Amino acid sequence: STVLIANPNTWANEEKRQCVNDLVTLLLGVLDARGRVLMKMNVAKANLEKVLQVLPAMKAPTVSQLVGGETEYLAVETVVDKSGINLLIPRLKKAGAEDIIELPISKIIK
Repeated sequence: STVLIANPNTWANEEKRQCVNDLVTLLLGVLDARGRVLMKMNVAKANLEKVLQVLPAMKAPTVSQLVGGETEYLAVETVVDKSGINLLIPRLKKAGAEDIIELPISKIIK
């Protein structure tokens, strides 16, 4: 378990205490990101519901319209646990996801 110890004089100073709290936020963000990856993919509008049924998310996946010639496609992205990624990717492909990308995450700030 990670523990951060602050000097009492530092903690008594409001400006320094804010700096310590900011550091805690960043450290917790790194810890929260461990074991998670960002998944990005393109999905035909006709396959969106099938893909969303198998796609986990922290809250909900982000779905955006693609710009340009591929107007029948949407961009979908979400954060998932890395432990199940090798099982998830084939399921996403079978559901209709294309151009699947897995990216590392360095921090998740809540």
